[in-house]
Amino acid sequence: MSARGLRRFASDLPEAGEFVTLGEGDTPLVGLPVLARRLGVGRLSAKLESLNPTGSYKDRIAAMSLSLARHQGRRGWIASSSGNAGVAMAAYGARAGLPGFLCLVASAPLEKRVPLLPYAAGVVAVDGVGDGATSQRITGLVDQVLAAAERHDLYLGITAHAFNHDGMRGADTIGYELAEQAGSATHVYVPVGGGGLLVAVARGLAHRGMPAAVVACQPAGCAPVVDVLQGVRAEPVVARVETTVSGLQVPNPPDGVAAVDAVTASGGWGTAPADGEILAAQRLLAAAAGVFVEPAAATTLAALIADVEARRVGSDDDVVLVLSGAGWKDLGRFVPDAGELPVVSVDDITARVDDWAARVGPARAATTRRTG
Repeated sequence: MSARGLRRFASDLPEAGEFVTLGEGDTPLVGLPVLARRLGVGRLSAKLESLNPTGSYKDRIAAMSLSLARHQGRRGWIASSSGNAGVAMAAYGARAGLPGFLCLVASAPLEKRVPLLPYAAGVVAVDGVGDGATSQRITGLVDQVLAAAERHDLYLGITAHAFNHDGMRGADTIGYELAEQAGSATHVYVPVGGGGLLVAVARGLAHRGMPAAVVACQPAGCAPVVDVLQGVRAEPVVARVETTVSGLQVPNPPDGVAAVDAVTASGGWGTAPADGEILAAQRLLAAAAGVFVEPAAATTLAALIADVEARRVGSDDDVVLVLSGAGWKDLGRFVPDAGELPVVSVDDITARVDDWAARVGPARAATTRRTG
């Protein structure tokens, strides 16, 4: 069987011995023609990182990190996470046979906390580093994780180049794959929290000679990288998080400067839609394209919509959205709607279907298939 996932890019990645794998990578690029027509974009596609084994691109980083940890003979691993990285590290840590300890953002959605329970990793929920987080609190958390890694000979699995450069190289493979799948792309939209994903994707694209402009997408309530790119501030740091978008609540992104440099080098820019626009884009992506992602991933579509309105992107462009995580990772926003589903008796079904059919429009002509 031919090598798949990270293994087939081994010559372009740090030496890690035998790769720890759960089948990560080689995610599909799917066209979004309905949305392309609606927005007036020449071509629109989505890179479905949501289809990695634990539901996010973090699996690529975990695969690389745990491969390195095992190759280096580390005692185990330690990380901090808002959810996605934690589940990925726990899963790949189990696969590698290495124990681990996770400091999880206490305000992470339930769907990012519950999947941790089957694994054997040690987990604590840390208050004050998610909703309403400040740079000071996050720095304090990172300092303690760094010290613990040194004290106990643990691989530092924080998903940022500033702390885990070689492990982050696993995400370069997104850029390598896009060069194979979407070589004509003019723009690649990437969600930005700590900035590491964007840096890795841009590096992967550049390594493959793909000249697409990379667009940094952050919620307006926490947009330090976009602010620098737009000339609003000199450094990518904000005082406090004002967004509820899980995964992008990083007021002092450790790879913020590198992300600014990567965007600038590619000829891209930064766009920061509001939380309401992001949640609307999440629903639109599901309703119009059948793709359900978490709000952090939908930030890319919300940013594209804003850029189309601002005439930064149009009918001559070929756009790729990097959809970083699956929709089931943040279902709480839909719970109120689920509670309002109508409950009817069996005898009411016919009338309900007839009412629905009248609203959706005339029936299509029946198509008869012949076999034999």
